[in-house]
Amino acid sequence: MAKTVPLQVSQRSGIGRTALKAVRKTGRVPGVLYGKAKDKAVRSRPIEIDARKLAALLQSSTSENVLVDVEVTDPSGKKVDQHLALLVDVQHHPIKDYIIHIDLHEIAQDEILHAEVPVTSVGEPVGVKSGGGLLETMLRTIRVACLPRNLPELITVDVSHLEIGRSVHVRELVLPEGVTVTNPPELPVFSVFAPKEEVVATPATEVTQPEVIMEKKVDEAAPAPDAKGGKGGAKAGGKPEAKPAGKADAKSEGKK
Repeated sequence: MAKTVPLQVSQRSGIGRTALKAVRKTGRVPGVLYGKAKDKAVRSRPIEIDARKLAALLQSSTSENVLVDVEVTDPSGKKVDQHLALLVDVQHHPIKDYIIHIDLHEIAQDEILHAEVPVTSVGEPVGVKSGGGLLETMLRTIRVACLPRNLPELITVDVSHLEIGRSVHVRELVLPEGVTVTNPPELPVFSVFAPKEEVVATPATEVTQPEVIMEKKVDEAAPAPDAKGGKGGAKAGGKPEAKPAGKADAKSEGKK
């Protein structure tokens, strides 16, 4: 069950970005206490809390569902009033690790509240121990409805019986008395999956480039063919072909 812890806060007069920065410079955290007035109208009250005390409170809690007994004081330290509240939102600086703002919601002892409760597993699943499976957390928190005195800090689930391919669903959760879960009953909370097979990368097939046959170039020094299909003669602008030496010698010898 959620424990109630005391928390002293002071009324804050300044609002706006400049006022919030001034509060943080003094080592305090700005916040808002949301409550109900006597006429049931929702109201909000600016407050501020000592940063070190707030950090110690959160570190000692196993859950974000912190029931606090809030004592509100004026700037001089005089007690103004007291409320039972639930710490519902803690904002951290996006880069630096410190709290920049909190929200508290006043509740009544007989009022049903709705909250997110973290879920954790215990035991080693059979499918993990003997089958090499993997345990996966499907839901890290569940939504519950209950009275403040019944609010659990944590829901513990025994997963030792899970085999590969099996799950623990919302409908199977064992909840404390007076606690109702509001998530769909068929949702899995924890599941055991078969081990993933290692995929071995196969080397890519080498692509063979096609052979390129180059066209044989025409010898530029060779004579061009003449009109009759022979090699270039006088008509083509070249020198006339020499006559065979044998015939010329025969004529000259006959004259003699």
